[in-house]
Amino acid sequence: MQAAERTLEQDAALLCRLAQEAGDLAMSYLHKGGAEFWNKSGGSPVTEADLAVNRLCASTLKSARPEYGWLSEETLDDPDARQKSRCWVVDPIDGTRAYMDGTPDWCIGLAIVEDGKAVAGVVYAPALGQFYEARRGAGTRRNGAALQVSAQGQEAGSRLITNEGMITHPGWREPWPEVHLARPKPNATLLRLALVAAGDWDAVLVLAEKADWDLAAGAVLITEAGGQATTHAGEQLVFNRAIPAQRSVLASGKALHPLLVRRAGYVRIPDPQSRAVTKTAPEKKEPRKMPAKDQSGKQLLHIVFGGELKDVTGVEFEDLSKLDFVGAFPSYQEAYDAWKAAAHRTVDHAETRYFILHAHRLLDPATGDTHNV
Repeated sequence: MQAAERTLEQDAALLCRLAQEAGDLAMSYLHKGGAEFWNKSGGSPVTEADLAVNRLCASTLKSARPEYGWLSEETLDDPDARQKSRCWVVDPIDGTRAYMDGTPDWCIGLAIVEDGKAVAGVVYAPALGQFYEARRGAGTRRNGAALQVSAQGQEAGSRLITNEGMITHPGWREPWPEVHLARPKPNATLLRLALVAAGDWDAVLVLAEKADWDLAAGAVLITEAGGQATTHAGEQLVFNRAIPAQRSVLASGKALHPLLVRRAGYVRIPDPQSRAVTKTAPEKKEPRKMPAKDQSGKQLLHIVFGGELKDVTGVEFEDLSKLDFVGAFPSYQEAYDAWKAAAHRTVDHAETRYFILHAHRLLDPATGDTHNV
């Protein structure tokens, strides 16, 4: 066995041990009545259990392989730090809504990406008692038993995990034949992929952007079980790019896969890589104070500040006298850079939050005049 493969085998074993420990940690919050939760800036929920599992995974994996990159849903992304030949990809709890609701369709997702390809992965659904693992060249297993994708070779009668409204949408060039849909479909995308890898379902189709952490561990389960995982248009899933996301996902056995690509591949979905900023040379700038005026002669105010919140679901601060004012900036981009730097320092402190205040009107108390910015 070559050294790289021997190391991958050791890394995969580490992921298996860590997934068990992470699953126990997540379950411990449910056993004591549930985890506190709040909404992230994008509106999706996060719980204290997500962050606790994330800290456990980061501590374990970064200590074991400090030379690897790191990508996690619950860690502020650092593209420079994750551009390594091998990268850990972590979803601390995939299916957070199910976890919060007390339903069992959630899981821990851990993967290794090597040069853009998922080469090892673990999906552990402790509430279901299902432990999936796969490694390049070693096949896929659930609770120790070898798995194989289904041999379904026609669309009619196939068992799909997808959005029911999508199937019945009148915009298809040709109507879908009679298919069997998962009702309800599992909240966790990784668990959907695991069920296809096991042959319990024939295909997963998501016509929407998915993050790398939603897919990496499941992709290697699919491929090692003899199936294919691509975008809906049949494009390879290339992980750990500038934007760590894929435009869509289609996973199934090899006989069914080209039929679903033929059916769905014409649907236009933007490539997330189109949002990547092309840099001529890496440049790091310190946040700077706002000058008197910008080049247009119009003064702009973007104020960055933060502090400890009384409740992470609101914006009431614990102690106003301890607010941290990072600075005022003439453009949103500079304010965002300053906010990102400040937020990165507090990633493990959920109660400490930083904000950008866009001041669009100023009041002069001496005269009562208001000034639009």
